Amino acid sequence: MSGTNKILVLNLGSTSTKVAIFQDRNCLHQETIRHETDDSFIKFNDIWEQYDFRKNAIEDFVSSHGYKMTDFDFLVSRGAPIKPMNSGTYRINDNMVADARSRKYGNHPCGVGCALAHDMAKELNVEAYTVDAPCIDELIAEARYTGWKDIYRKSWYQALNQKSVGRKLAAELGREYDEINAIIIHMGGGMSIAAHNKGKVEDVNNGLDGDGPMAPERAGTLPIGEVLKAAYSGEYTYNELYRKVNGKGGLFAHLGTKDGKEVEKLIEQGDQKAKEVYDSMIYQIAKSIGSAAVTLKGKVDAIAFTGGLAYSDYIVKGLTEWCEFIAPIHLYPGEDELASLVDGAMNAVTGKWPIQEYE
Repeated sequence: MSGTNKILVLNLGSTSTKVAIFQDRNCLHQETIRHETDDSFIKFNDIWEQYDFRKNAIEDFVSSHGYKMTDFDFLVSRGAPIKPMNSGTYRINDNMVADARSRKYGNHPCGVGCALAHDMAKELNVEAYTVDAPCIDELIAEARYTGWKDIYRKSWYQALNQKSVGRKLAAELGREYDEINAIIIHMGGGMSIAAHNKGKVEDVNNGLDGDGPMAPERAGTLPIGEVLKAAYSGEYTYNELYRKVNGKGGLFAHLGTKDGKEVEKLIEQGDQKAKEVYDSMIYQIAKSIGSAAVTLKGKVDAIAFTGGLAYSDYIVKGLTEWCEFIAPIHLYPGEDELASLVDGAMNAVTGKWPIQEYE
């Protein structure tokens, strides 16, 4: 595809809809539409019931900036929880949407985003794409097995930001992404610590509901015996237990907040428990970085911190003290997922990357 492209970009979160209008790689308009206080939104029992609500919010955003849906050359959405995929750009097709709707591989609002992008694109007779979905799977065999037969570790992580940072880091080092070994740590509501070996993530924790360090709202790796006792205690439903793992775990469970700035304020005020919990989270991240260094057999060109918590001097200082002996530290705070989606889509439509098909 040549010439100037108008692009509509979607990134659906649990209580927000991030939407943007790009002209090629340049962002013209961007907004995070918050839904948590909307009475209509709160009444939904399932994310797929939000389809029309989200569609209306997106179309209102488009019209409020003086555009029509027919102005767009293609759409891009953050990837859905579906079958394991290769890294890169995929056309959102009927098979992908069907698997997202099935909930077989997970249930996340980004699945609704893929369905919306696909359906709106079909109405407009244009294409919809997704880039570096969270289900990218490049794990080595050794990373998959557990000691429980029939339970295997899954590759589910913040792949979009991880891969984007990997390419930025390589450029900073004057090399290509597939020429470097790096440990990249995404630090947000959840954590992903990934061992990037020559362009492939050979091992990464499943921070959504599996393992790794505790995070602002996730429990991370737990003593399984104690979890089994809680599961059979009769005190909790499955959903209540799951919320302890994802949503109400980590910093929130100990301190009642998911906000790192609030925790650091407590520490400044002399709150010893807040300091112990925060330092423990940092220590657990550091241990995971050490594990990733083993995956790379000690040949690590760089360590990169990204995500919202990478803005924290307290966290970066603590992690540097634990890990700087492994490799030089690089910072890419925050995440620009909308721009990363557009970058991958533009690489595909201009022929730099192949457009892959989901089967």
